Amino acid sequence: MKRFFDLLAIVLLLLLATSVFFLFSFHPDRYKSDFLHWFNQQSDWQLNYNKTQWSLSKPFSIEVFDLELAKSSQAAMLTKQAKLNLALMPLLQGEIRIDSLLIEQPQLALTQQLLNEDSETSTPKQASNISWLNTIQVKQLLLKDGDLLWQNKQQSYQLQRFELAIEDWQIDLNEPAPSHWQFTLHSSAQRLTTPWQDIMLPQLSLAYGQQQLVIEHIGGDLLQGSVYASAELSNKQLTIRELALNNFRLEHFAPEPSAQENQAAAPTASEQTWLNNLPELAWLSSIHIDNLLLNQLSVATQLQGHNVVLNKLTAELENIVSPWPFQAQKLRGEYAFIADELGVDHIQFSDLTASGHISDGLFSVDALRSQLFKGQLGLALSYQWQQQALTLHQLLLSNNEIPIQPNWLPASDSTTTSNQEKNLDENTTKAPAALQQLNIEQLELQQVKLLSYAEQFPFSVTGLNIELRQLQLIRDGQWQNIDQLWQPQSQVFIEAPELAYRGMLLSHVSFDLGADQNIGYFNLYGELPLGQFELQGQALLDQEHKPWQAELSGLLLDISPLARLANNHQFSLVGDLELAGKLRGKLSDFGANIDGSIDLHSQLIQLPGADLEVTLDQIIESPRQYYEKPNPFIANGWPVFWQDPQSLPKGITQFTNLALRAELEQGRLSLAPQALSGLRYGLTLAGEIDLAKKRYNQLRLVVTDQPCWRLVHTVNGAWSKPQVSFDHYLSPRRFSVDQQDFIRAPSIPQCRYPLADSNVQ
Repeated sequence: MKRFFDLLAIVLLLLLATSVFFLFSFHPDRYKSDFLHWFNQQSDWQLNYNKTQWSLSKPFSIEVFDLELAKSSQAAMLTKQAKLNLALMPLLQGEIRIDSLLIEQPQLALTQQLLNEDSETSTPKQASNISWLNTIQVKQLLLKDGDLLWQNKQQSYQLQRFELAIEDWQIDLNEPAPSHWQFTLHSSAQRLTTPWQDIMLPQLSLAYGQQQLVIEHIGGDLLQGSVYASAELSNKQLTIRELALNNFRLEHFAPEPSAQENQAAAPTASEQTWLNNLPELAWLSSIHIDNLLLNQLSVATQLQGHNVVLNKLTAELENIVSPWPFQAQKLRGEYAFIADELGVDHIQFSDLTASGHISDGLFSVDALRSQLFKGQLGLALSYQWQQQALTLHQLLLSNNEIPIQPNWLPASDSTTTSNQEKNLDENTTKAPAALQQLNIEQLELQQVKLLSYAEQFPFSVTGLNIELRQLQLIRDGQWQNIDQLWQPQSQVFIEAPELAYRGMLLSHVSFDLGADQNIGYFNLYGELPLGQFELQGQALLDQEHKPWQAELSGLLLDISPLARLANNHQFSLVGDLELAGKLRGKLSDFGANIDGSIDLHSQLIQLPGADLEVTLDQIIESPRQYYEKPNPFIANGWPVFWQDPQSLPKGITQFTNLALRAELEQGRLSLAPQALSGLRYGLTLAGEIDLAKKRYNQLRLVVTDQPCWRLVHTVNGAWSKPQVSFDHYLSPRRFSVDQQDFIRAPSIPQCRYPLADSNVQ
């Protein structure tokens, strides 16, 4: 038996000696080529390295120099040195424990295709094929002084001189999905280059475990400023504890795209959903922001064709809560901000401060203060997203000087077709698409000056005071009519010491509208240098259709200021004018329910500069020269007297002892045949103007030389594009001013005949 144990001891000693000799004499690099050949044949990854170093002392370690690892068109890695320290004994317990993995100066290039392929080919079952392994633990994974290039389709991202440290990384192979991992991560870099912006000194520090992500710090320098954030992610809820943007300077000006480019670039419905909901975050259910701080933010950009400048904005938003995908009607939070300047085109806000809150689809501005156009602005409003309802609780402007820019007013287009104008008229009551309701609780303008630079509407107002109370301007997406707008609680007061339009000066202009219980009242008053006008009336607001009545009066001892309305310095007026009228009707369907009468009297009206009698002599006596070849009066109609009087024979046109009366019935202003006295020829005015339908109905001015007519000027059709024509008693053809051509011939005999309606239709 003793010999047996001696022999066994000798065998064990030989085995031990042989093992020690093998371990200390074996070097894997002797089999490098065979190993690389076998690895590259077994995998679509390609591996190469220069040499390795092994150490069997505790812990076991291996160093690889000049390591190259690549997958065709998907990934590549070059590293100067990689060192792995591995604990061997835990392998017996089914655990891979890596004490450290150090990779120095790695050069990485990755593509989206790599992740897509891995997600398609990998399954949970494949991850647990090695049944004797239970967990993988990495105490420290460190990448030092590396560069990373990430390519996603046509966009690339580059991370320069980065360091990455992952610590206490644990993977349970029974549940190998990344959602069950545990680790902490710290990373920093010199620069992150993106398709949109370079970020200097990006930093990230986070911890993940038990399906909870804690971002202790994420930040970087960009846009001449810096960004910092900390957050938590758990149970599909992202909580941003703090997000700070400091000293940002953003400038972006893009050329205005053409209509074809806009149409080509317009996203489809599915693309819009992608942009709004971000499918990469579809697993997220809500977002909470405890504190969002914007410090000294400045922006210069263009939005929908408008130049926008924002300087030194400091804002704080707190307790912001929103579901994801984002829904404006469920957003909640509080905000406050100050800014040195906010400019939108020619509108400049300075020393701007505001505060408010957002709650259950209600956006509220509790208090906004600013300097605007050399004056003060105060504003409080609320907007409900779901109802698209805007309420101005208070709007105050005081001591402002507001320049009205041409682009603030709709551009006039004389070439607009009648169909387009009809559509425009039909759509005038439609409110902006973003508003279904607009309510004004209180609006005040105090000592405001307006100055218009728009050629189509040049005016100026000084010392303007306006007070509006309890008005609903828009309801169900439609601008309200006067009967809907005027309620017992509504109040309107407008006062302007001086109002000038095209050089015509009005003074002491005022308009007052209100109610005493259910009896409404209104009054319009104004003065000219030698005259005044007034319109005052009442309405019964508690009765059906709201009946009203009013009186109109006006006396101008000098009508010369009215010539300024023609916008032609060569046109002038001399004379007097007196107006008087009594009107009544219903506020509902206002234009179609006006009844009453208006009287106009004048002792003298002169038009210096053009002689109408000589002009009519030429046309009537020499039709071949002045009618068949239309002179300026025939070619342009009566407007030639105030638009181009110098094109007519020089002289004075004078009317005396005028007395005209117009009757109104259901919105139609009727003129019975009435004479315009003062000329050698007889001038008779007759016809109808439909105020409700906005059109002329055979409004005629007939020139007679008793007992026969000589010339008829007819206006018929819509106000926007009326049909204007002339008939000459010696001509078989009618001249159309709007077509600038002769059209169908009226049926007339070849001699003079008395004036009759049937002859001039």
